[in-house]
Amino acid sequence: MTRTCDADRKRFYQLRDARTVEYLNRTWVESAAISIKAGDDACLTRAGQLLLIALVNQLMRFHRDVHVSVSSPDAPIVVPPLCSGVNLGDEMLKLANRIDPYGNFRVDARPPQDSIVSIGVGETCGKGLNWYLGFDRCVAELATDPVSLGDGTSSDLRGASVAAVLGASAAMKVVLGMTTVPRKLSAWNLEEGNAASQGPLELPAVDVGRTLIVGAGAVANGVVYWLNQWGHEGSWTIVDADCVELHNTNRCVLFFPDDAGWRREGARLKSSCLAQYLSGARHVDKWYDQANEAREDFDTVLVLANERNVRTRMSHRNDPLQFQATTSRNWLAQLHRHIAATDGCVRCRMSDIQMAHLTCGEGATTTADAPQRPDAALPFLSLASGLMLASELQRLQLGEFGASSENRWDWDFKSTHQMTDSGIRLCRDDCTIILPARARRKIASTTQWYGQPWLA
Repeated sequence: MTRTCDADRKRFYQLRDARTVEYLNRTWVESAAISIKAGDDACLTRAGQLLLIALVNQLMRFHRDVHVSVSSPDAPIVVPPLCSGVNLGDEMLKLANRIDPYGNFRVDARPPQDSIVSIGVGETCGKGLNWYLGFDRCVAELATDPVSLGDGTSSDLRGASVAAVLGASAAMKVVLGMTTVPRKLSAWNLEEGNAASQGPLELPAVDVGRTLIVGAGAVANGVVYWLNQWGHEGSWTIVDADCVELHNTNRCVLFFPDDAGWRREGARLKSSCLAQYLSGARHVDKWYDQANEAREDFDTVLVLANERNVRTRMSHRNDPLQFQATTSRNWLAQLHRHIAATDGCVRCRMSDIQMAHLTCGEGATTTADAPQRPDAALPFLSLASGLMLASELQRLQLGEFGASSENRWDWDFKSTHQMTDSGIRLCRDDCTIILPARARRKIASTTQWYGQPWLA
């Protein structure tokens, strides 16, 4: 029986983690222990719980020994739970065990011991830890001293989200022996340091009308995860015919081994797995080129797939507005805006980006003995790209959109210097996809953005 369990465990990690081990191109420290410590300012607040649970979600996707020391494990859940936990501690325990049935995860009130990296959440978690996470409205902070957890405004949820991503990346970098530096990063203007904007005091549920999401992979997981946590309205249609595989679960924060058919019969469809986290969402279990439902009128279009020539097909739609988010094999999360005739089409943009090894939620990896190996990514990269996109949807909703000529934004999680960057990418000179203005206006007239000053 023990030999069977050991064999199952070995096979589970081989199937789940092979792509990310390859992505890192180095030996993984399997025994590295990580600890999180949090006081009541995290346990008893909505933003604090969001940070803790999102951090656990990411860490358990690849790390195998995590201890969460919380002052109030019995605190009532005040965020949307993923695993129907009866309290904060129970939710984190159920979530961790569902993500990794073979990992060593503990949640209690005891102080963390013998960890490779220790992370404190909030001001009341105590001194002596490696790194601390906090936030003030939309601005998150990774610091070497305790940081406060905002004032309880709805914008704190955005700062807490960024803090969770910074914490997960810091944990992996410390385990790998990479240099980690303090950061301040904004979910509102996507800038860092003194340029990081706190954003509005209060932020409503995200609503950008009728939204089409093409692709239900890693970045789509990130977008849907944050929409579920921040609140959302409008209608959502998710198109993807692919099924969940076990390797998806180490970077897709809403997919679990049971979704991939581990220890059960049959894998679930990605689109249906994601749709359950968006109220009233419709999932279309077909490829985009086969889905008549995708031919309907939509206000906002998210291009989060790259197979079956989908980028070219989506570009030919000439929607007034499309977005794309990507990750890179070089620890880069990136957001792209595509206002028709202003920013250039997805096909031209992503043809350029392929040379920089960027894909939708995944980064290409190769080795000498396996040059055609599939793609891989790190969990916090996909969640960060999804966060950047979800935040831009909110800016679109609130009218703080389109004034800048910049249409590309980067977060470089590997950098020890400047983390954020932005720029402008346009169509190639020989692009024939963009329709004349009269045809574009007719298409735009079916959307809620018709007449907006940013439309060309």
